[in-house]
Amino acid sequence: MGAILARWYGSYGRPAVWKQTAHLVADLPVGIGLFTAVVTLLSLSLGLLVTLIGVPLLVLTVLAGRWLGTFERTRVEVLLDVSLPGPTPLDNTGGMFTRAKRALSDAAGWQGLAYGAIMLPWGVVTFTLVVVAWTVALSFASVPLWGWISDGPPIFEVDGTTFSFNDLPLVIQLGVPCVLGLLMLAVLPRFVHLLAMADVSLARWLLVPNREAQLEQRVSQLRESRDASVDSSASELRRIERDLHDGAQQRLVSLAMNLGMAKERLADTDDPRTREMVEAAHDDAKHAIAELRDLVRGIHPAVLTDRGLDAAVSALVARCPVPVSLQCEVSQRLPAALESTAYFVVAEALTNVAKHSGATAASVRLHITGGRLVIEVLDNGRGGADEATGTGLRGLRDRVAGVEGSFRLASPAGGPTVLSVELPCAS
Repeated sequence: MGAILARWYGSYGRPAVWKQTAHLVADLPVGIGLFTAVVTLLSLSLGLLVTLIGVPLLVLTVLAGRWLGTFERTRVEVLLDVSLPGPTPLDNTGGMFTRAKRALSDAAGWQGLAYGAIMLPWGVVTFTLVVVAWTVALSFASVPLWGWISDGPPIFEVDGTTFSFNDLPLVIQLGVPCVLGLLMLAVLPRFVHLLAMADVSLARWLLVPNREAQLEQRVSQLRESRDASVDSSASELRRIERDLHDGAQQRLVSLAMNLGMAKERLADTDDPRTREMVEAAHDDAKHAIAELRDLVRGIHPAVLTDRGLDAAVSALVARCPVPVSLQCEVSQRLPAALESTAYFVVAEALTNVAKHSGATAASVRLHITGGRLVIEVLDNGRGGADEATGTGLRGLRDRVAGVEGSFRLASPAGGPTVLSVELPCAS
């Protein structure tokens, strides 16, 4: 018996049925407020379109549709425990006209206004159904109580025939309505839940972006997260480069200078072993400085930060042992992460040319086409370059993929080898 009662009436011991009832009852006053606001704002803005104030007011009206959607999604989450994703925030970049045009074409804003207009008739339906259901169920279930504290049902006459419920047995007068009311109370939580889920479906239909828009929103969020990660990594590399340049490198330079002076003073010493040790230490210090400079340059060259991509790539070309012709058509500064990626693409490509290609000449070209930075490196070497045979090219492809770039390598046996990379200039 206890299990049956728990199964039939256990819902009343949980907050869901009460929160859902509160939400459905609130649909009517909320619907009246939203409908009034939507109709008033639309009427004013459309009626004033012939004046200067009409367009700004219409923009505010569409934005109000977004705010309305946020309010309703919050109400659904608080009272119905259903989290509904919102639309992508509006892009606030650009001039006033651009932002106004973007707002007027905002689907989420117009859908929010449509939801506000529908909420009045929908609120009337949900309010009426839930209030009538609760009233009838509770009234029937409490018939024995009302029969005990109040007078009996009135006598009435139809076509000369007198009817009186008092003539019926007491068990029928009180028991049948009570049983019917208890059965209705057992069903009522399920009925309320169905109404609440219909309310959620309405909100999901009008206030939640469609699947394609959600995918675009997710891609945008991932792109922003990736860009932030790339920028953070680039900033950290620049910090490491500065610390090495200003700290360890300067100390090594000072050490090399001191050892050089010590070597000069020991030139006439009678202890050749000491002189050899100082000379060896001096040479080691100079080698360490050279290696540290190469390391710093490999982390993030200072010239790239100070003077930009053109100067940094020119320095790479000048250091390459193979004659390289450079054509750089990039005059403006690009985002730091993009410049860093482009620099290391050229650096790795020229390293491969010098070490593995056997080329006698190479060329590098950088230019911007269609919002993308295009890097082309060509050499007249033996060809046969393959990503599977080394980690350099694979790492280069991964670095390019990290900023949503494209990587193409053509290197037939006998050459020539052509590396083409395209990097988006803006995400």
